[in-house]
Parts: sequence; structure tokens; C-alpha cells
Amino acid sequence: MFLIRFVFYFTLSFAILCIPIGSGRHLFDKFYGMVTPYADKAVLTTKQKMSITKRYSKKLYSNSEPIEKDEVKVKLAGIQKKPHELKKHSNDDSYTDEERERLRKVLSND
Repeated sequence: MFLIRFVFYFTLSFAILCIPIGSGRHLFDKFYGMVTPYADKAVLTTKQKMSITKRYSKKLYSNSEPIEKDEVKVKLAGIQKKPHELKKHSNDDSYTDEERERLRKVLSND
């Protein structure tokens, strides 16, 4: 139904705009002459607004990017330990016999 109405109104509008009004001009030409200055102003204003928006968008995006990568430099991070201190504090757990016995009791109760 929509397609039928669209075709009907389009054909009717086209037929009306093709009516000759004298000296080889049509009704469409008359409307075109009247609307063109306003359409040109609208297009010019739209282009200016788009240009301004584009400029502000680029500025906003460039301000949101980090300038340099944020990284930690190993030489400057924390207190540096000497290699022999690292061996002294290894990740391996060492327990005394008494501590091992207590751990076994705790684990066996569960």
C-alpha cells in the first residue's frame, strides 16, 4: 500500500512541476530560482559547522592520547637488591621440624 501511494504522489508532483508557465520555463524552474539562495546559505552554514566540529573533534582526540608511553624504568623502581641478597631470600619455604609437625596437625584436622 505504501509503495502504491508513493508512486502516485511522486507522479502527481512530477506532473505538477512540469507545467509550463511561459517562455520555455516550467513551474520547477520558478521554484528552483526562489529556493536556490536559501539552499546555498543552508549548505554553506552546514559546511562551516561541520568544519568547526571536525576541528574540535581532532583537538579533543589529540588531547586524550597519551603523549609518551607510561613505563616503569627498572633502574629507578624501588630499592635495588644485590644478587647475594636475592639468594638469601629465596621463594622456597623452609620450616623447622617443629613447624612442619604443627602444619601436619593442622592439615590433618581438616
